Amino acid sequence: MGIQERKEREKERRRKDILDAARKLIREKSYEEITMDEIARELELARATLYLYFSNKNEIYTTLLTDGLIDLMERYESALSGIDESDPFSKMRSLAAAFFAFYKENHSFFDLLVTKRDELLRDSSQAVQERFSAAGRRVIRPIADLYRSGVQAGHFLPADPEKMAYLLRAIAIGMAVGFREGNLQFPADLALLEGLLKNGVLRH
Repeated sequence: MGIQERKEREKERRRKDILDAARKLIREKSYEEITMDEIARELELARATLYLYFSNKNEIYTTLLTDGLIDLMERYESALSGIDESDPFSKMRSLAAAFFAFYKENHSFFDLLVTKRDELLRDSSQAVQERFSAAGRRVIRPIADLYRSGVQAGHFLPADPEKMAYLLRAIAIGMAVGFREGNLQFPADLALLEGLLKNGVLRH
């Protein structure tokens, strides 16, 4: 291994360590309570070292969210593999199950997508913003494609597939919060989502 390659690997490992520390801290306290000093202490690093990798705390958590969206996209792809293309509800169930499993593991930082998105992006570099936006577009695509194929097959009511994808994601996030807070029960109350979809988007 050459010197340059070793440096790149070390840089990537340090970047991952910073993100892991940020993920650990947000499981323990609110976003507002976390500081760059605290992330540095968690890693036993000088605060200045963090700024070699990220401009500020918001950029760290934007990057964490982006990596989370990429992880979710990979889960979607795995969930859809081998499912009968003619059965849109089997595909919908698989996507929902993948999302709820992801949210259960990552809600501590994924909730920032709803509560802090504009703030995080405003204080992040253009490169970080662009990577986040690209990941966001990718992760919504399987839902939009599923809705589009359902319309084409005559199963779903005609509607803009991308708008429906964002609407369905919003419903899923709301349900996931309900599961976490105990207002809904997983997996029993998934039947409510399926009933809503069948009554709201299916052709009769």
